[in-house]
Amino acid sequence: MSGQTCMANSRIYVQRAVAEPFLAKFKAAFTSSRLGDPADPTVNQGPQADKIQHATVLRYIEMGKQSGGKLLTEDKQPEMPPGNFFVSPTIFVDVPEDATIMKDEIFGPVVIINTFDTEAEAVAKANDTEYGLYAAVYTKDLDRAMRVASRLEAGTVGVNCTSPTKGDDMPFGGQKGSGVQRESYIHSMETFMETKSVLIKVAEL
Repeated sequence: MSGQTCMANSRIYVQRAVAEPFLAKFKAAFTSSRLGDPADPTVNQGPQADKIQHATVLRYIEMGKQSGGKLLTEDKQPEMPPGNFFVSPTIFVDVPEDATIMKDEIFGPVVIINTFDTEAEAVAKANDTEYGLYAAVYTKDLDRAMRVASRLEAGTVGVNCTSPTKGDDMPFGGQKGSGVQRESYIHSMETFMETKSVLIKVAEL
């Protein structure tokens, strides 16, 4: 994959009490990506789609550095032959919630990780975006999982799993700026249907 999936996790909120160990493990895993030809089974990160998208992602990284947030990874791009549009896995932390990289869809291997203290705060921050295609919640408390899932403004919510995991036989689509229609075997057909209601008054028995 090259980090261009439309439901990639670009914003992650971690409870403050576990943020430090989480960041260490996440950074180790994220930066261990092997860049190269995505057709090679030993590669797990390919290039950006084209020169324009490559430049767009690098521009967002520059915006992130100017936003007041902290760059957790090396400020260095891979040395590749011309025409190979690779971007190093990039992690930002403590980015202001109103920063552009918090609001836009980047479509590249860039992630922002911020912290929260309360459940309500996490939900409010997660919903503070015009997009709502996919969200995820990780918790051992099933009651909390269902409560938070119902409050997250997203067409799909993964509980203890995240994108690109989805149910192929379940409706897929977004909320807000991510759209209102659904893809699926049955639900997608409803877009092309005109439902008619017929009311019949019958004699009293």
